Amino acid sequence: MKRNILLLFFLGIAAYTTAHHSTNANFTQEIISVAGLIEKVRFQNPHSSVLVKNIDEAASETFWLIESSSRTTLQRQGVSFEHLEIGERIIATGRKGRRDYTMYLQSIEFEDGTTFTAEPDIYSRR
Repeated sequence: MKRNILLLFFLGIAAYTTAHHSTNANFTQEIISVAGLIEKVRFQNPHSSVLVKNIDEAASETFWLIESSSRTTLQRQGVSFEHLEIGERIIATGRKGRRDYTMYLQSIEFEDGTTFTAEPDIYSRR
């Protein structure tokens, strides 16, 4: 009986560690910024995300998927779903994704000039 319980415990730990990934697997260290309109917001665990529509000088649209930390972490930092309004113009800055048009959020600058920093830049402290 004890052996079965230990086996289940270690299988659970293995499943958890393989299911949750490091951001280093999907994002580079290159910092980029994207300006655009918020199209969609997913405010959930384990990762929240914002879909941003960027329109370039040639009037072509590109949609960026900008991932962030969990809903719980964002709420602890004082961010709620209401802070991210559909149609609002923002400038998002973060780590460029390994896939095209993806980013891991570090900060958002809103139209009124306020800035939210989702993740402090730990790499600049080396």
